[in-house]
Amino acid sequence: MQLTLLLLAALLAVTCGPAVAGSDADTPARSARETDLQAGAVMFRQCALCHGQHGQGIIGGKYPRIGGLPDYYLLKALRDYKTGERGYDAMLVVGGLKHADEAALADLAAYIAAIEVQVAIPTPEQGNIRKGDRLFRNDCRTCHGRAAQGMERKESPPLVGQYHEYLLRQIGLFRTGHRVHANDPEDDTFVAYDEEDLRNIIAYIVSLNPKPEPIAATP
Repeated sequence: MQLTLLLLAALLAVTCGPAVAGSDADTPARSARETDLQAGAVMFRQCALCHGQHGQGIIGGKYPRIGGLPDYYLLKALRDYKTGERGYDAMLVVGGLKHADEAALADLAAYIAAIEVQVAIPTPEQGNIRKGDRLFRNDCRTCHGRAAQGMERKESPPLVGQYHEYLLRQIGLFRTGHRVHANDPEDDTFVAYDEEDLRNIIAYIVSLNPKPEPIAATP
């Protein structure tokens, strides 16, 4: 099913929010039900207000790119926002997560994961890629993968393809304890990082971003 048709259906739909269909406690973590992409498209209408029509986010990283992220991570993030483990009230109110059940979250995650979007990520002006490579190998690769592609068994997101300003902001939240890193409240991965270290590791991650495919000239 083409995503453009699904998005059109979302824009024409009357219902804005998800239907509540039972208690989350009675729903298994990964339901065997087939996800409903059209229902996810309806919910995504709210997400698009901040994250863009294709989940591309905005340059500057105030709102991250979410289109095409893996469904396992999206579903975990949606659950964390709903339960308050990740605090951001707009996700509950604008995103419509407050009353979403597990099935609705799964539908939304599946729809966002299916979006194909290519984002041109600006390169940070500072940072030593070689030094960042060493930091990444020591502190990030085990959970995020050799190419920063994310790992389902670690529930870790891809870092490639994300705005570097957003990544820096998240590291700042980890350092101050405002966000839990690696599902471990005691994790101190970034405590010893100085500003130069942060610039270096971000420069390395951005260097892993796939280069946009050139557009063929019209004959």
